[in-house]
Amino acid sequence: MERTEEVLSNFQENVTAGVEEDPIENETFVAETESVPIGASQSDDQRDVIFLDGIGSFGAIDFDALRAEEIMMIEFVDLKTTYDFYNEYGRIKGFSIRRSKVGRCKKAGSEGDIIWQIFVCSRQGERDAKHVHRNNRKMDPRPVTRCGCNARIKVHVDSRNGRWYVDFFSDEHNHDMLEARFRRMMRSHRAIKTGDLHQINTMRSSGLRVPTIFRAFANQSGGFKMVGFQVKDIYNAIEKQRRAGASDTDNALKYLQMLKRRDPCMFWKYSLDEQRMLHNIFWCDGASQYDFNVFGDVIGFDATYGRNKYKCPLVIFSGVDHHMCTVVFGCAVLLKEGEESYVWLLRAFLKAMKGKAPKSVITDGDQAMKSAIKAVFPEAHHRLCSWHFLRNATTRVGIPRFMTKFRLCLMGDLEVDDFEDIWNDAVEEFGLQQNSWVKDMYERKHMWSNAHIRCKFFVGLKTTSRCEALNMQIRKFIHNGYNLREFIEHFQQYLEFMRRRVVVADYKSAYGEPVVKTRLEELERFAAAVYTREVFVLFRELLLLASNVRVVSSKKTSTCTLFEVAMYCQGRSWNVSWGEIDDEFRCSCLRMESFGIPCVHIVGVLVRLNMVVIPGSLILGHWTKKAKQPPINNHVFSEEIPDAAYMSMHAAMLDDCRELVKLSCSNFEDYFEVKTKIANERDVLREKIRKRLATTAEGGGDDASIHDPPKARHKGCGRHVVTTRGRYRRVQRCRKCGKAGHNARRCATGNGEDTTHELDAFGSSHNMDESQEAEASQQMEYDDLSF
Repeated sequence: MERTEEVLSNFQENVTAGVEEDPIENETFVAETESVPIGASQSDDQRDVIFLDGIGSFGAIDFDALRAEEIMMIEFVDLKTTYDFYNEYGRIKGFSIRRSKVGRCKKAGSEGDIIWQIFVCSRQGERDAKHVHRNNRKMDPRPVTRCGCNARIKVHVDSRNGRWYVDFFSDEHNHDMLEARFRRMMRSHRAIKTGDLHQINTMRSSGLRVPTIFRAFANQSGGFKMVGFQVKDIYNAIEKQRRAGASDTDNALKYLQMLKRRDPCMFWKYSLDEQRMLHNIFWCDGASQYDFNVFGDVIGFDATYGRNKYKCPLVIFSGVDHHMCTVVFGCAVLLKEGEESYVWLLRAFLKAMKGKAPKSVITDGDQAMKSAIKAVFPEAHHRLCSWHFLRNATTRVGIPRFMTKFRLCLMGDLEVDDFEDIWNDAVEEFGLQQNSWVKDMYERKHMWSNAHIRCKFFVGLKTTSRCEALNMQIRKFIHNGYNLREFIEHFQQYLEFMRRRVVVADYKSAYGEPVVKTRLEELERFAAAVYTREVFVLFRELLLLASNVRVVSSKKTSTCTLFEVAMYCQGRSWNVSWGEIDDEFRCSCLRMESFGIPCVHIVGVLVRLNMVVIPGSLILGHWTKKAKQPPINNHVFSEEIPDAAYMSMHAAMLDDCRELVKLSCSNFEDYFEVKTKIANERDVLREKIRKRLATTAEGGGDDASIHDPPKARHKGCGRHVVTTRGRYRRVQRCRKCGKAGHNARRCATGNGEDTTHELDAFGSSHNMDESQEAEASQQMEYDDLSF
């Protein structure tokens, strides 16, 4: 009993090094007075010591049959191994553990070093009564799990060899042990390891949601019951990573700096308010800048919502490439829509593109966008989306017979005089001379009338359906609730996905030749060699229609030859001019100028002249296979070699690691040796990368933290009022007039024809679902391109 008293005395003593409680544990520690440590009667020299040097040495231990005497004989290489051992012991027995008190050394040279620590059962201690009997609690309290269990283990470091030995052990529980099927649900046995966390981040970067990630781990582990954590643990780990370190905006800017190290042409710009809160941010990489230099004559942009946790408007600049696919030129997140924000955005876009402005811009007609385009791109021709415009006309006028004529003015292939006649007849017939919206639209006819826009190059675009479709595609990569850093990362991955499709389209255009379908074989083969596959299909349709073209007459002048052309069984005719000196063709339909592909009238003249090649004046570089040739020594494409080298190095390293794992796991000694070396090399590389990143980040400018934008209030938690009974009630407000007590369908202000001037004359509502909007507008995008 002398040895027992000594151990108890050591267990209860107040170590001179001082006592520090674990942050999780805040109960008063009660020393065990009834339990007697078994095996204490043996001297230290006589004990048969069992040494554990890591979790890999637990395989030889039968935890289910382990006795207290054997536990007292175990020594550990470090404190982490001690925790892993007791945690595994608790998992087998059916209880969870947690860290408790620690003792630290106060000797000179070793201040703060832990010299002993206690691990207890997770049900040790009692819940404070003040947390149970709270009057202001809105939710039921959590079930009580603390029951004063006295099971614990205390380990102490041996100053001679640095090992940790068991100083006290008690296995007396005052509660039932959990069944084996609940073992993986206990708190200390649910842990996301570093490798699992890396795999989770990789899956999230690929756009997978948390439930899908959890199912993937279940498939890898052999079932859901074999996964070492729960879905909630994944959410907690993600949120912990988000909150670690700097603010969300600072992390986003650091990520952009990392992208700039890979792509020297990476550009971004942001603005702050008086409280250093992020107001707007715009970014584009080198590939987007190069695409704009090639295909940036026509751009479209639109704002969408809900793609980030701040619910800030997302604006994407896009265009059409040589495969008639959507290409992205840049992206921006705005705190709010307004003329000032759009002016700032367009100026940032202009700076990123080295001062090159687009020739044509198409939007949905928002008034703030219109004013900003006029201020920043004064030479660009601004076109309104035909689908939005037609929908607004239906809302503002709503007369079916008028809408038939209005659609003809909007989309029809008319001359300017024909447009004037049809418009005047429709306005006079339905008595709309005093309608403010109709008068306003007529004054701005050059922004929407096809008769006034035919000579402007818009690559055939009439609607913003590509912007709407782009917003729908983004949903597959960017989920609601992403913070700014995650949003930028996933958006860049979406760009890589889009650019991969362009490479596939280039391959299809370069590999093989289309089968000849027309009798104009020479022209068809020449077009197949020049145009991309998608544009060639359109041109081949013109060759098939060329047989319907009749050259009514021809007339030679001093500068050119004029051909009067008509279609079979049609009374209308067109004039085609041909300059023999420069081999230049022009047609009165102006489709070549507006779309960049020869019209059927010009093709008919080419057949009449027995030409076997398409003249250079009729080949627009925008649609050719060589439209996007990488320039020499351009930084944008210098990343291809590093990417190829990375893939090669990754594959070679992976093969070596597979063989290393196979060889080392066949023997315990080899396993411990290799695992230790890998861990040491990993720590060295981590420190090296950390220093490298810290060195790169130096001299970055203002080190003051940038505050994140305000978080959005989710739907249903809007403005509340207090009723007479003291309860809170949400106020319903009309989306048209903003007043309470009614909705938009019953709004008297929004339905009156005489008050339509109060609404935006060009504005379009964003309440329609993006998928419906894109589907409807895409149907009219190329209505008159069949020629």
